[in-house]
Amino acid sequence: MDRAEELTSLRQNRLFFYSPYCFIPTIERSTHLKIVSDRIASFVNKVRENVYSVEITVNHAPFLFLVEFLEWDTDYFHLRTFKLFTAVYDEQQPFEDITEAARQFNIILTNELHSEYCFIEIPSEDIRLIQALTLNGFKLIETRLTYFRGDLDKHAHERFGVRPATKADIENLKRVARVMRNDYDRFHADTIFSTKIADEFLATYVEAAVNGFSDIVLVPNQEGSASDAFLTALYYKTQWASLGENVSKMVLSAVSSSTCKGWYIKLISEMTYHLRDEGAKYVFMNTQSTNRAVFRTWEKLGYRLGLSTHVLAFATTDRK
Repeated sequence: MDRAEELTSLRQNRLFFYSPYCFIPTIERSTHLKIVSDRIASFVNKVRENVYSVEITVNHAPFLFLVEFLEWDTDYFHLRTFKLFTAVYDEQQPFEDITEAARQFNIILTNELHSEYCFIEIPSEDIRLIQALTLNGFKLIETRLTYFRGDLDKHAHERFGVRPATKADIENLKRVARVMRNDYDRFHADTIFSTKIADEFLATYVEAAVNGFSDIVLVPNQEGSASDAFLTALYYKTQWASLGENVSKMVLSAVSSSTCKGWYIKLISEMTYHLRDEGAKYVFMNTQSTNRAVFRTWEKLGYRLGLSTHVLAFATTDRK
């Protein structure tokens, strides 16, 4: 057993939920744990220059915090940004030791890595690490719900006219992304970001999505409907063989409330058809726990809850 596997085994009941597909029932548990173990190995073996495994000892017990420097985010937001993947340690350690390890990690993060902003998306099941982080300066920014659906062959909703977005749509879709903001997503909910820069980030995202960052961006293409709405998706086909299952993801959407009312459910339905036709057997997506209208829509289309996570963030500056 190599070190990454050994570390994973110490917390496997919690680390299982760090697999981005842990709610897919047809994927073997061992596959989920390998996904996490491989990710841990990338930090331990420092496969990239920007990843760090911060080792801390508390009462002779080792703790390893796995953190990545995000160069793109740093340049875009002008804020030295890190993402914490998780921490690995013996689950039997007293909570006081976990809390002390989190305290020491924050000192290293600030004084040695010179972080201005660090965030983590952490599954609800990892409750003791959540508590240790929040006792040491991390604050709750967002709670996310992940929904998924299998049995795509049974999807039989009314059809609507859609088409892939083109570069000619970009400026209009950027406008829609800016205007139709969600006050509870990470960028709008975190006070470290101004509303203007959060809006502009989503506009930047949809531009990148149309230019190839996403595998598909669908927009309305029906008489009497403006193309003032979009939905992006990732096929994840390169991962299907290793997963042993065909899983795709819907990522970002925005729908003009003035010109495209009712189009959200139409885009979700049509994207379900599209991903099924591409070969997906499961589709998943996430939203904020506050977005009741969205998950009610998903439930109407046969999607169900799979996972709950929290986004926590630790900032050493209050600059906007």
